[in-house]
Amino acid sequence: MFENLGIVTNIWAKKIENGTLFADLMVEFGANGFRDMEVREGDYLRNSEFGQLIQNIETTMLDYTNAEFKIICDSAWNSATSEWITDTKHPTMFAEIVNFVRKASGLTLSYAMSHPWLSAPDDIEDDNHKMVMAKKLAYLLCPQRARLRLVDLETEGEIDENTAIANLKRYTSLLPEYPIIFAVENARQSATLTLKLAIAGGAKLTYDETNTYLADGTALNPPKEFWNNVKMSDLTSVHFKQKTDEGVLSEVGDGFVDFKTIVQHLKSRKYTGDLLLENAPTTHSLIDALNSRKYLLAL
Repeated sequence: MFENLGIVTNIWAKKIENGTLFADLMVEFGANGFRDMEVREGDYLRNSEFGQLIQNIETTMLDYTNAEFKIICDSAWNSATSEWITDTKHPTMFAEIVNFVRKASGLTLSYAMSHPWLSAPDDIEDDNHKMVMAKKLAYLLCPQRARLRLVDLETEGEIDENTAIANLKRYTSLLPEYPIIFAVENARQSATLTLKLAIAGGAKLTYDETNTYLADGTALNPPKEFWNNVKMSDLTSVHFKQKTDEGVLSEVGDGFVDFKTIVQHLKSRKYTGDLLLENAPTTHSLIDALNSRKYLLAL
């Protein structure tokens, strides 16, 4: 099962802070068998050379209709030549994208960002605009299997379930001409509640059992409760990181999370989604990832 283990790119934060290029890390990890990669938003990404390219893309998106931008995304990945670039309004930028796509050949990239989807937005029009841009970026990263994941790290207290469900339904309805898997992750709220809202809102769930545990090792809801309620068709991704009373670890090992039981659940139910490492970032993230894979394979 873990031969195809992938990663969430925020494990590269320390490496990028020290000057390593995002694209070089992508190529290095891909060469070591980590071919599923979730590009996680954050300051580390925006401060990278790829983050600068993303900002340029966001700035120029409005110069193209939705249909035109979709054609450009498809061309970047599928065209045998780069001649189409000269017909765009930003040939230099799209040449950079083609160069990135060549480096990403053989990888499956998805996009993830923090967004308060559990709360009512102050400005629905602005909220819709942000979501459309995010969906376009997700599609650009992998037209054949585009996926956008949201995690809400802001909303606290009692959740208005009707508001959260309405947000998800609105997000899924945006940009219907772009085939995209839309997902949310359990964060500060219980996995069982997040699953319930995701299903009602027409979204998939990215499950991270580590987020279920508080600093003292108690759980927001018992993992058994979640596994008794979830269907594999509701899941698109499962994240793996370990947590102890010292926090999230840089390598998967012993701690609060019972990985062996998770593996049993996934295997017995024929799970087909991806499995992604999300270790705490260090300056030796590849070694951490390789050691974590070795640990998980031993299960």
